[in-house]
Amino acid sequence: MKFGERPKQEPEIPTCSMADIAFLLIIFFMLTTVFRAEKGIRVTLPLAKATKKLPARNIAHIWISTEGLISINDNIIKMNYVSLIMQKKVTINPNLIVSILMDKDSEYSFLADIFEQLRTAKALKVSLATLREKGG
Repeated sequence: MKFGERPKQEPEIPTCSMADIAFLLIIFFMLTTVFRAEKGIRVTLPLAKATKKLPARNIAHIWISTEGLISINDNIIKMNYVSLIMQKKVTINPNLIVSILMDKDSEYSFLADIFEQLRTAKALKVSLATLREKGG
């Protein structure tokens, strides 16, 4: 008995489970990704009797150390660049609140210079960060 020739089949890659694999990889990367939090400069904030927590949105943090180092979004910058950076931020987000975190042992002249730079940039919504006194 003579067998007939089989029709040749083209090799193919099974793709029915590709979507499952893609979604598993997406979930894996979403769960294992660590988002970097802003660190800023290490400052010791002054104490206050009454404080109010700001909303997490629409905030730009400026850190001022005792040595006069200024940091915006974890980037140490010079004083004369504060107005340029904040002007761009205010243009993008007009509801921006500037939170200033200044070391309690810093010179007041640094804060006065920052206020002048913010006024130039038209960033007029400013918050001074403090720590709440315990038991008060």
